[in-house]
Amino acid sequence: MSDQASAPEFIDRVGIATLFPASLEVPNLFHAYLGDPDAHTDSGHDTPSGEVYGWRWYLGRREAAFYSAVVRNRPTWVSWPLLPSILRLVGELRAPDELYDLGEISDHAHRIAGVLENAGGTLSTGELRREAGFPTGKENRAAYLKAVAELDSRMLLAKVFSTTDHDMRHTLVSVRYAKAVEQAEALSRESALDALLMTYLPQAVYAVPLVLGKHLGVPEIELHAGLDRLVAVGSVRAVDGDGPKGASYVWARESW
Repeated sequence: MSDQASAPEFIDRVGIATLFPASLEVPNLFHAYLGDPDAHTDSGHDTPSGEVYGWRWYLGRREAAFYSAVVRNRPTWVSWPLLPSILRLVGELRAPDELYDLGEISDHAHRIAGVLENAGGTLSTGELRREAGFPTGKENRAAYLKAVAELDSRMLLAKVFSTTDHDMRHTLVSVRYAKAVEQAEALSRESALDALLMTYLPQAVYAVPLVLGKHLGVPEIELHAGLDRLVAVGSVRAVDGDGPKGASYVWARESW
C-alpha cells in the first residue's frame, strides 16, 4: 500500500483492518503502508504514525469503509460488502430499548442511544454530551466515555467524519446503516462466518481460531466449525497444533 489513496482498495481486499497494530491475526494500515510487520508506532505528527493517523479523515470523509471499535475494541475499518456479516457475528442487532428493558445496557448507554436516534442518528461529541446530560467535568466525562464504550463494544455505535472540520461524529448504526443491519438480520451465523473466512483467509493465508476468535469476539468453537466446513470443500487444510494456540488452518486454494 503506497499511500492513503490506495487504502480503500486494501480494506476492500482484506475485508477488515485496524488503523494501527492491534492483533497479529488482523491486518492494519500502518504495517501495510510501511511494508514492515515489526515497525513500531510513535506519537509524532511528522512520522509515519502521524501520517496514518491522519488517514482517518481522508477515508472517513469519502465513506471508504465502516469505522468503529471492532478488533479488540480498537479503531477498525470494515469493508461495506463484509459489514452485514460482521454485524451478524459481532454486533448487537437488538434495539437499545429492548436491551435496556432486559437490563443488558446501562441507563447512561440507553440515554445516549435514545438521543442519537431522536437526532436522526448522528451528533458531534459536544452535542451528544449536552443532549444526553453529560456536561463538562471530569466525573461526567468518565461516565460518558464508559457509556460510549458500552455501546461500542456491541457495535451499536460507529464514527463518521465531517467534511468541514476535524471532529468525528458518533452515529447510531441502526439508523445510519439500516440497510446493512437489515441484511445482517437476514443472514445465518454460518453464512456470515463463511463470508468472513472467504474474505479473510486468502489474504491472511492461515487462521488460529483460539486467537482470531478472541480478538474478533467470535466464539472459538464457531470458528472451528466454519473452518471445518471449508476443509470439507478443499478450500482450507487443518494443521495440528501442539502449542498453547492450538490447531490452525491454512488456505489451500492456490488458484485463488
